Order: sequence, then structure tokens, then C-alpha cells
Amino acid sequence: MVKKLELDARRGKTNVTSGLEHYDEEFYQKQYNKESAKYFITYVKEVIKVINTNGWNLETKYNKHYCGFKAGFFNAFAIKWVGIRTSAFFFKIIEQETNTINISITKYKALWKEAVYYIEPKKTETNDFIGLFEMAYKKLTGE
Repeated sequence: MVKKLELDARRGKTNVTSGLEHYDEEFYQKQYNKESAKYFITYVKEVIKVINTNGWNLETKYNKHYCGFKAGFFNAFAIKWVGIRTSAFFFKIIEQETNTINISITKYKALWKEAVYYIEPKKTETNDFIGLFEMAYKKLTGE
């Protein structure tokens, strides 16, 4: 008289939920190449100095695959992981704006409207990108 409930075969295996990950230097050291993670953090700190020097109101937000610099919900620019050893700056600007700066672009991602510039540790100078930082900041904030 009692019907026994069967597991729904379409649902598959159930997983245990986990809390939000905390992304920081330690996470990057574990997840990516240790030497590359060190340079990644160094470049993040240099960008924070540029932001503070210019008095820009941007929040630094670490994520699994990038460290974004945001005004509200949107990124103005960020440093992202391209692989376990490679990182890059990206700027939220339109493709035509990349021609106004004398730096060779690595690629432009039209879907995300972002200009990507690979970082070569010990060679890439953050200060060379100040024009792009400023352009992306002004585009986002309207200042």
C-alpha cells in the first residue's frame, strides 16, 4: 500500500555545496605557477599605485581568473590570467581607441569589448599603460 520513492535517474549525482572561495595571493600561488603569481601580484600592486596617485575611485576585486578594478559593478580594466604562467592587462575600451596609444595590442576581444596586452615580467612597465588606464577609467565613469 505504500509507494517507495525512487531517485530520479535524470538528476545524476548530487554534489555537496561549498562556500565562496577567497581569492588572494595565497590562492594564486596554489592555483598558478608560483613565479608567475609573484609577478601577477606585483603588477596588481603597481596598478593600485596608479589608481591612488590619480585619485580614481575604483575598487580592487580579486577573482579566480583576474583582478579587476571596478567602478560600481563594471570593470574599467584588470589584470587577468591567460594561462598558468601568462597574464595580461585588459582595458574596457573600443577597438578604435587602441590606435591612439603607441603600444602594440596583443588582441582585441570584441565580444567583451576589451583590449588585451600580454605582460612580460621584468620587461613590461605599468607606467607605459597610464594612457590606457586613464582612457578606460574615463570611459566607465564619464569623468
